[in-house]
Amino acid sequence: MHKLILAALWGALFAATAAPLEIVSPKEGATVPILTADMKAYLAQPRAARVAQFADPAARKRIAKFKDRPVKTLFSWNCTEPGATGVVWSVKVRRAKDNAVVFTAKTRKNSIEIDNLEIACSYKWRVKGTPSGGSQLRAEGTFNTEDVAPRLMHLSRVHNMRDFGGRVGLGGRRVRQGILYRSAGLNANARKSKSQGKMVPGKVTLTDASRAYAKGVLRIRTDLDLRTDHECFGMTGSPLGPEVKWVHISSSAYGGMGKDKGKKAFAKGFRVFLDEKNYPMVFHCIAGADRTGSLAFILGALLGVDEEELWRDWEVTAFQSTNIKFSHKSRFNKLVKVFDAFPGANIHEKVEAYVKSLGFTDADIAKFRSIMLEP
Repeated sequence: MHKLILAALWGALFAATAAPLEIVSPKEGATVPILTADMKAYLAQPRAARVAQFADPAARKRIAKFKDRPVKTLFSWNCTEPGATGVVWSVKVRRAKDNAVVFTAKTRKNSIEIDNLEIACSYKWRVKGTPSGGSQLRAEGTFNTEDVAPRLMHLSRVHNMRDFGGRVGLGGRRVRQGILYRSAGLNANARKSKSQGKMVPGKVTLTDASRAYAKGVLRIRTDLDLRTDHECFGMTGSPLGPEVKWVHISSSAYGGMGKDKGKKAFAKGFRVFLDEKNYPMVFHCIAGADRTGSLAFILGALLGVDEEELWRDWEVTAFQSTNIKFSHKSRFNKLVKVFDAFPGANIHEKVEAYVKSLGFTDADIAKFRSIMLEP
């Protein structure tokens, strides 16, 4: 009897002192996903299983349904304060390691969803608002994100976009996030106009909001465009706007990276990556698959990213493509074969030898690593 009375008193005391504004999700200290369960299940398979699914049209249709978007994280809260209806809530999310603000918004709802969170990152967030006739209410929380690559990015009307960083490289050092992105084209390829009877520049598909996000939140300074002169006909700058430097280097892909044109294009492009003033940067072709994927493979190998992760990074393009010709046998294997001609005990040493054969030095490679790898 005494225990029942004590429990009732304790419950009444708790109810009387419970905070009028409480966080519902993410739970304090929770680890939230940034990829779907299907994405993670596919990427966790052995290489042979992934390659087999790539070659199977039915499996490719299923994989393409994953889509190229990150999982949204739900932030929600509960308010029991009288007069809370219609409150404009202010939400702010900060990265814990440097206190940098990564998201701010206002809402009249008791929840909001956000995406584009970093891999294996700790965050803190708060929500605050002032009920009618009351004082300001505030609640705070912390959460973490899963350590699973890739960091898919959502930028309206831009496909196949992801952070190049997030995976672990040399010496267990993680490749920096938030300074280098890969994507599909930021505008359409040039085409021949039936009405005008001549070539016209590709249509810009970016929205004002995506342009503002790319420059204001992602802070992109450089747009490295790997398309041909024909595809870029009439272009004089980046679709992101005049504030972003547009660097146009017509690149090769796969086996072409071992030929003179491909080697020259890579060398020219690698010099762009050696200049710290160019970051943050986005590099792309039109689909973000072949030329972009070949360049990403070489850069990742230079940084010591595990070979299996280099394969997975290329395969992620299938999350939004059913093109069965985009396969290991017809494309990716030809890229890997390029490096067979170079000395080394593994893909990392072979790629380093390839880069040095183009005139780059140990100091150049060390500089790239110092830019791209966390301390």
